[in-house]
Amino acid sequence: MRDVTRTDGFSLVESLIACGLLASALVSIGHLSSGAIVLLADARNRTLATMLAVAKVEELRASAAPAAGVDTVDSHGQPAANGTFRQFDRRWSVSFVSTEASILTVVVTPLPRGVAGREVRITGGWVPVRR
Repeated sequence: MRDVTRTDGFSLVESLIACGLLASALVSIGHLSSGAIVLLADARNRTLATMLAVAKVEELRASAAPAAGVDTVDSHGQPAANGTFRQFDRRWSVSFVSTEASILTVVVTPLPRGVAGREVRITGGWVPVRR
Protein backbone atom coordinates (compact mmCIF):
# COMPACT_ATOMS: atom_id res chain seq x y z
CA MET A 1 0.00 0.00 0.00
CA ARG A 2 1.21 3.54 -0.89
CA ASP A 3 1.74 6.18 1.73
CA VAL A 4 -0.21 9.27 0.54
CA THR A 5 1.35 11.52 3.17
CA ARG A 6 4.82 11.41 1.63
CA THR A 7 6.19 14.81 0.55
CA ASP A 8 8.42 13.79 -2.35
CA GLY A 9 8.36 16.16 -5.37
CA PHE A 10 6.49 19.42 -5.93
CA SER A 11 2.87 20.21 -5.42
CA LEU A 12 0.65 21.53 -8.20
CA VAL A 13 0.63 25.05 -6.72
CA GLU A 14 4.43 25.15 -6.54
CA SER A 15 4.69 23.99 -10.14
CA LEU A 16 2.22 26.64 -11.32
CA ILE A 17 4.10 29.39 -9.49
CA ALA A 18 7.41 28.25 -11.00
CA CYS A 19 5.87 28.19 -14.49
CA GLY A 20 4.45 31.68 -13.99
CA LEU A 21 7.81 33.07 -12.90
CA LEU A 22 9.56 31.42 -15.84
CA ALA A 23 6.98 32.76 -18.30
CA SER A 24 7.25 36.32 -16.99
CA ALA A 25 11.07 36.16 -17.18
CA LEU A 26 10.93 34.95 -20.79
CA VAL A 27 8.46 37.67 -21.77
CA SER A 28 10.73 40.31 -20.20
CA ILE A 29 13.74 39.01 -22.08
CA GLY A 30 11.78 39.05 -25.34
CA HIS A 31 10.67 42.62 -24.75
CA LEU A 32 14.24 43.76 -24.02
CA SER A 33 15.52 41.98 -27.13
CA SER A 34 12.96 43.62 -29.42
CA GLY A 35 13.79 47.03 -27.95
CA ALA A 36 17.50 46.42 -28.51
CA ILE A 37 16.87 45.49 -32.15
CA VAL A 38 14.95 48.75 -32.73
CA LEU A 39 17.76 50.78 -31.13
CA LEU A 40 20.35 48.94 -33.22
CA ALA A 41 18.52 49.78 -36.46
CA ASP A 42 18.22 53.42 -35.38
CA ALA A 43 21.94 53.60 -34.57
CA ARG A 44 22.79 52.07 -37.95
CA ASN A 45 20.65 54.65 -39.77
CA ARG A 46 22.19 57.53 -37.81
CA THR A 47 25.71 56.26 -38.52
CA LEU A 48 24.97 55.99 -42.24
CA ALA A 49 23.37 59.45 -42.20
CA THR A 50 26.47 60.90 -40.52
CA MET A 51 28.77 59.30 -43.11
CA LEU A 52 26.60 60.64 -45.95
CA ALA A 53 26.61 64.13 -44.42
CA VAL A 54 30.39 64.17 -44.00
CA ALA A 55 30.84 62.94 -47.58
CA LYS A 56 28.60 65.75 -48.87
CA VAL A 57 30.44 68.41 -46.84
CA GLU A 58 33.74 67.18 -48.28
CA GLU A 59 32.26 67.17 -51.78
CA LEU A 60 31.08 70.77 -51.33
CA ARG A 61 34.45 71.84 -49.91
CA ALA A 62 36.18 70.42 -52.98
CA SER A 63 33.94 72.32 -55.41
CA ALA A 64 34.89 75.72 -56.82
CA ALA A 65 31.56 77.35 -56.01
CA PRO A 66 29.23 75.29 -53.79
CA ALA A 67 25.49 75.81 -54.21
CA ALA A 68 22.50 74.74 -52.12
CA GLY A 69 20.58 71.63 -53.13
CA VAL A 70 18.60 68.52 -52.29
CA ASP A 71 18.91 64.85 -53.24
CA THR A 72 17.75 61.42 -52.12
CA VAL A 73 20.46 58.76 -51.87
CA ASP A 74 20.88 55.18 -50.75
CA SER A 75 23.23 54.03 -48.00
CA HIS A 76 26.19 54.16 -50.43
CA GLY A 77 25.59 57.78 -51.45
CA GLN A 78 24.26 56.84 -54.89
CA PRO A 79 20.98 58.30 -56.19
CA ALA A 80 18.18 56.21 -54.69
CA ALA A 81 16.07 54.14 -57.05
CA ASN A 82 12.49 53.17 -56.33
CA GLY A 83 12.37 50.18 -54.00
CA THR A 84 15.73 50.90 -52.35
CA PHE A 85 15.65 49.53 -48.80
CA ARG A 86 17.40 52.44 -47.04
CA GLN A 87 16.92 55.95 -48.38
CA PHE A 88 18.21 59.24 -47.02
CA ASP A 89 17.07 62.76 -47.82
CA ARG A 90 20.08 65.13 -48.05
CA ARG A 91 19.63 68.90 -47.97
CA TRP A 92 22.50 71.34 -47.98
CA SER A 93 22.75 75.10 -47.82
CA VAL A 94 25.53 77.62 -48.35
CA SER A 95 25.62 80.80 -46.27
CA PHE A 96 28.05 83.36 -47.64
CA VAL A 97 30.07 85.07 -44.92
CA SER A 98 32.25 87.01 -47.34
CA THR A 99 33.53 86.65 -50.89
CA GLU A 100 36.30 84.49 -49.47
CA ALA A 101 34.37 82.23 -47.10
CA SER A 102 31.08 80.39 -46.71
CA ILE A 103 29.40 78.20 -44.12
CA LEU A 104 28.14 74.84 -45.38
CA THR A 105 25.30 73.05 -43.60
CA VAL A 106 24.24 69.51 -44.55
CA VAL A 107 21.14 67.88 -43.05
CA VAL A 108 20.54 64.16 -43.68
CA THR A 109 17.24 62.56 -42.70
CA PRO A 110 16.58 58.80 -42.89
CA LEU A 111 13.40 58.00 -44.83
CA PRO A 112 10.56 57.45 -44.14
CA ARG A 113 10.23 60.46 -41.89
CA GLY A 114 8.33 58.79 -39.10
CA VAL A 115 10.30 59.80 -36.04
CA ALA A 116 11.24 63.39 -35.24
CA GLY A 117 14.80 64.19 -34.23
CA ARG A 118 16.45 61.47 -36.30
CA GLU A 119 18.17 63.87 -38.66
CA VAL A 120 21.91 64.48 -38.68
CA ARG A 121 23.18 68.05 -39.13
CA ILE A 122 26.81 68.87 -39.94
CA THR A 123 28.21 72.35 -40.44
CA GLY A 124 31.58 73.19 -41.94
CA GLY A 125 33.46 76.03 -43.54
CA TRP A 126 34.45 76.66 -47.15
CA VAL A 127 37.18 78.84 -48.59
CA PRO A 128 38.25 78.88 -52.23
CA VAL A 129 41.21 76.70 -53.04
CA ARG A 130 44.17 78.76 -54.21
CA ARG A 131 46.23 77.04 -56.86
